[in-house]
Amino acid sequence: MRRFLQVVAATAVLSMVLVACGGNSSTPPPGGSGSTSSGAIPTGGTLHAVMTQDFFYGLDPTQEYYSVSWEFLRCCMARTMYSYTGMPAEEGGGEPHPDLSDGDPTVSDDQLTWTFKIKQGAMFGDPLNRQIVAQDFVNAINRLEDPEINTVTYPFYYTNIDGFTWPDGDGDVPGMVAVDDQTLEVHLTAPTPDIPFLFSMAASAPIPTELIDAHYKSVELGQFLVSSGPYEWDGMKGFDLTSKDPPSGMNISRSYVFVRNPSYNADTDGLRPAYLDRIEIQVGGEVQDNLDKVDAGAVDWCVDCGITAATQQAYTSDPVKAERIHTHPADAIAYTGLNVFQPPTDDVHVRKALNWAIDKAALLRLIGGSINGEITSHFVPPGMMGGLNADYDPYATPDSRGDAEKAKAEMAQSKYDTNGDGVCDDPSCNVTAYAVTNDNDAIKALEIMSDSFKPIGITLTIKTLNYNTLVQRCSTLAGHTVLCQAGWGKDYPSPYTFFYPLLDGGENGSNYSFMGTTKEALQKAGYTVPDTLPNITDKITACQATPIGDEQNQCWADLDKYTMEELAPLIPRRFPNDVDVLGARIVNYSYDQFTGVGAVDHMAVSDTG
Repeated sequence: MRRFLQVVAATAVLSMVLVACGGNSSTPPPGGSGSTSSGAIPTGGTLHAVMTQDFFYGLDPTQEYYSVSWEFLRCCMARTMYSYTGMPAEEGGGEPHPDLSDGDPTVSDDQLTWTFKIKQGAMFGDPLNRQIVAQDFVNAINRLEDPEINTVTYPFYYTNIDGFTWPDGDGDVPGMVAVDDQTLEVHLTAPTPDIPFLFSMAASAPIPTELIDAHYKSVELGQFLVSSGPYEWDGMKGFDLTSKDPPSGMNISRSYVFVRNPSYNADTDGLRPAYLDRIEIQVGGEVQDNLDKVDAGAVDWCVDCGITAATQQAYTSDPVKAERIHTHPADAIAYTGLNVFQPPTDDVHVRKALNWAIDKAALLRLIGGSINGEITSHFVPPGMMGGLNADYDPYATPDSRGDAEKAKAEMAQSKYDTNGDGVCDDPSCNVTAYAVTNDNDAIKALEIMSDSFKPIGITLTIKTLNYNTLVQRCSTLAGHTVLCQAGWGKDYPSPYTFFYPLLDGGENGSNYSFMGTTKEALQKAGYTVPDTLPNITDKITACQATPIGDEQNQCWADLDKYTMEELAPLIPRRFPNDVDVLGARIVNYSYDQFTGVGAVDHMAVSDTG
């Protein structure tokens, strides 16, 4: 699963991070960060959790592309050269810090060679119990580049590493050099300021050679993952890595048990407090049923439930329970992608008219109101640009309910309104819109949009498809879709992880606008090829190459405005919130701004909570 939050619905949200790196890479001490506790934080005990949806690839760090998976890798099993504190943005949770790297790397004058020193005493857990070495990082990047292994994640971010030729790779990246056990050199083909971000992502976590030898091409290597963090799978002590059966704590689609990693050296880790002794997770169940279990004390936390209207009402009416709701802005967007090559949305005036017309207030009410996010009409969450564009609202309408008159004024400039009355009168204005079968909220969202668009002559015929079919249709030019509902969370704390996947590269699986495609691809898919193709590739590249900090933030903010005012390739609807509902036993809590999930390593439990 790509970093999509949910492709069609205006409802559920998986998410990710905030705050571009400001250059501060000092390691802070672990601390409270949104703590629900008073006094000393208790250590030990077992966290009992449930999640409705399983990990997608058995916690394989190369292949997981899902917020919940990233949290359990970051908090517990897969340390990286850089990592995050498991705190919210306002407490620095969006800034990467050296983790397995012994301080900041040395960077050559031409910025093409980054040299990392690996911390002494940073160990793999059972059954290896050995020092982590440079070759283990080489193994990880080689595996990320190998198209026989990795077909679902984010190798496109690493193509500046010399010899990283995905999707035509062979699992051998010459730009990754293990100089000796404690020294790793990364050779680049172009300056890449985002290296600290890239080497904090799960796929860069070290994979021991012993595990590579035993399970290199396993589709779920994570079932046998040798931990580099504070926790490991139960049953790893004395485990045979060549086994075809996973350890006892790893039961795909059923349950997971994490226990303390006996080789973990907390002195090498200033990022993870790791209060718990044991973490038990059950998989399955409906969202409301799982939230009811939290309320009853049967489990402490539902990892991926968010909050329902029923739970919100029950908890907000009870002052004690209300304190157990935690809400944080996610670095994410819920939006409608517009195909800039398919009539009628190949006309920028139609795209702008849709932005003016949509009733965003009704869409927010549908999912429970403001607890689930903030209405927006631009693309990038301000926190990812140092707070810039916080008040930017290019399609502001009264109470965010849409403005039919402004929408008509824009439509009147379109080639699809032949008499200039503000109403689309071309057959292409009869649009087919898709929702996932049985996703009632997604269907209702499209019905709200249909009512919004009728005054400008855009009619929606709503059809349902299974999830995979819908994704295939929305993400390929051959689908000839006009609009598709989507959500996206950042991959790391930079607007680049919004612009590049969602508005560049044509058919990249995430780009519903198809900007950045070629004339040849359009011809092959049966489109009428325009003289000029909407494109912001050069602008994205320029911002990405700008030094991280105020100058880069301003570049992204300017591009945010240009995108919405000149091209309008999508309809931004909402910057979502992440909402956690906690059981009474959880006495310390923090929100992990990087993954967009509650920080498991900060959780503490008490039976007297």
